[in-house]
Amino acid sequence: MHLFKPDYYVKSFKYMDINRLKKMNIRLLLCDIDNTLVAFDEPHSNEGVRFFIEMVQSAGIQVALMSNNVKSRTEKFGQALGVRIYSFSCKPFPFTFVKAMKDFGVRADHTALIGDQLFTDMLGGNLAGITTILTAPIVERDKLDTKALRTLERFVFHHYEKKGIMKRGDFDD
Repeated sequence: MHLFKPDYYVKSFKYMDINRLKKMNIRLLLCDIDNTLVAFDEPHSNEGVRFFIEMVQSAGIQVALMSNNVKSRTEKFGQALGVRIYSFSCKPFPFTFVKAMKDFGVRADHTALIGDQLFTDMLGGNLAGITTILTAPIVERDKLDTKALRTLERFVFHHYEKKGIMKRGDFDD
């Protein structure tokens, strides 16, 4: 098992095939916020995010936000979306994933996570045994701690490309 490898790789949440999730029997989609749905320094959601969440929900898939950011950031962001929020989720540790699945009454094989980082989102989702969906970051700028992880990500992508596992920027959709 490749702990950092996503099951599905998309340029943006906007390009994600919701029907593909339905065919995979996904019933719960956990969404990272920062640099997945909006830039990390954007305080509020936008029409594109609201439309995406409505599309996922109209397909019969429950949605929750899962972020390592603080409650004040995530609540401000999530208020208008009307979805459950898991703040300071300590990704990549799997306990918040497990809590979310229990809260929604959904098994791991019916749960997916969409996020932009290998070392938090993909690793955490893979450790929890759920479907992982990687997106390219919304913007190039990052918080200082994330910049360090992006440097490490380059090594993982290089290794995966060298082994023919996956290539950065070679999206599934």
